[in-house]
Amino acid sequence: MTDRREVGVLRIAELGLSAAVCFAVLAFGGTDAFFLVPQLIVLALGALLLGASLRSTLASNRLPLTAPLLLVALVLLQILPLPSSLALSFGAPRDDFLGPGHFTLSVAPYQTVSHFLQLITYLIAFYLVLLVCQERNAMRRLVYVLVCLGAFEALYGLLQYLTGWQQIFTYVKKYYLEEATGTYINRNHFAGLLEMVLPFVVALAFRKARTLVRAAVRSEVPARSVFSSTELPSVVFWLFLASVIFTALLFSRSRMGFVAALASLIAVLTLAGTSQLSARTRTLTAALFFLGVVGLAVWIGSDPVITRFETLGQEYGQTGQNRISIWFDTLKLIYQHPLFGSGLGTFAVAYPSVQTAFLDLFVDHAHSDYLEVVSELGLPGGILLFGSILWVLTQAVRHYPEGEDSFETVVCLGCTGSITAILVHSLADFNLYIPANALVLAVIIALAWSVAQNNRTRRVYPS
Repeated sequence: MTDRREVGVLRIAELGLSAAVCFAVLAFGGTDAFFLVPQLIVLALGALLLGASLRSTLASNRLPLTAPLLLVALVLLQILPLPSSLALSFGAPRDDFLGPGHFTLSVAPYQTVSHFLQLITYLIAFYLVLLVCQERNAMRRLVYVLVCLGAFEALYGLLQYLTGWQQIFTYVKKYYLEEATGTYINRNHFAGLLEMVLPFVVALAFRKARTLVRAAVRSEVPARSVFSSTELPSVVFWLFLASVIFTALLFSRSRMGFVAALASLIAVLTLAGTSQLSARTRTLTAALFFLGVVGLAVWIGSDPVITRFETLGQEYGQTGQNRISIWFDTLKLIYQHPLFGSGLGTFAVAYPSVQTAFLDLFVDHAHSDYLEVVSELGLPGGILLFGSILWVLTQAVRHYPEGEDSFETVVCLGCTGSITAILVHSLADFNLYIPANALVLAVIIALAWSVAQNNRTRRVYPS
């Protein structure tokens, strides 16, 4: 296969992956009924790349395999029919048989198979990004796809909030009728997407601001240089867009979304401080950003947002009827299945056995990704998944100062903020179980890994 043909295949993969991510987000956040289309696109792209001998691309790429393969092996073990004689050894109850003489570690194999296919989709998307990002312009295009998607969602959500037109295209919303949700059903998952996109926009604003400041420093008349610079409109645009996205997140009234977004911005500002970006530039850019947010919030009206935070104490003051109660119940579930979990995607089936809260309701999630993942995959599976994410985050931070290309610096900053945001939000929500957000996160983690590897290679083999 010629290099030109390889480039063509990778370009198809890039376009297909971008289309899959956009469709997942726009189709109600990738709910189960609609995620089939993005799944088929990603699986087809994976088959395309397997069928194409990308020798030169694979030879120049160091693909991480250990953690993904271990995770896949664990889930396969959960759905593998095992002899009933091993039931007690694995701590499985005697009535968990799959036909005569067999049992599975998963308490609901069908749900585990369904979520296993989603997991495979995320992993293939991860590897697609790694292969596609061999070309730097592809990395740039993927980032702009995420930014455009976040901008559309933010504007759509603000339109819903300001006009009262609470629809998702032709679908009339039934829930969260006073909040901005964009094309998502749930405000928290809408906030989850925005908090992952916001750091990239802020990083782009920093990039342009640094160029602007450098030009001003070299000029004999700094003020005139700033106002006559061609970079000034770009700085204003990116700061305004960041303000719009953060404002839309505010008016989703997602409390953990707000906290996670602040955590991501702190991470971005802290990491940016290790580079050549001066403290004055960072402070001025951050001040202009928050000034824009305050201005938009005051113009729209901030009382509903403030009221939402005021009800926090009342909500968690109801004994036995809050997320903390669900978390304690989930700990009991983890105690029942500490090593291998109850099965990927089986929380809703397994939880009633330990349920003490919301007894008149169907609880389908633990409202904490950490607890839910550990309950389904066991302690080793939880450590493997979140340890891998933290490892990639650490590598991105570690290799950030080594970045020579300015856009790679943007990607490093953006990925650091995005991963930080979702890890914080996961403390009290389940964004990792929302297909669209999980797919976006897989793309972002791959971008972070790709940049870290590029910078590491540049350090070991300097040009």
